[in-house]
Amino acid sequence: MLRVIVTFLVAACIIYLSYLASKYIGKGANMNQRSRYMRVIDQIAVGQDRCIAIVQIGMKYFLVGIASGQVNILSEIQDEDLVQINAPDRTFNEFSSFKDTLEKWKTIGKRGK
Repeated sequence: MLRVIVTFLVAACIIYLSYLASKYIGKGANMNQRSRYMRVIDQIAVGQDRCIAIVQIGMKYFLVGIASGQVNILSEIQDEDLVQINAPDRTFNEFSSFKDTLEKWKTIGKRGK
């Protein structure tokens, strides 16, 4: 019984120390990403290990393609071309109900027999 309690306490200490270490490492990694002369305005993934980003360098904006092992400047963007895009608002009625989805899956199962 004593072994179980000691094992539990050791496991709890390891988990807590892992949490502290990841918190410390996370803060250190974030500090390295700060820059005085450039920043990433926005980015979106377009595939596995591929994304497109808008980077501000000084007063200029660049569209940058990022893939594993390479970074390419795709074009320069003018300030007036940057327009914030709002995601479309979805209402509850656009989604099918659970009952409809369940009925759909029932019919798919019956076709397979």
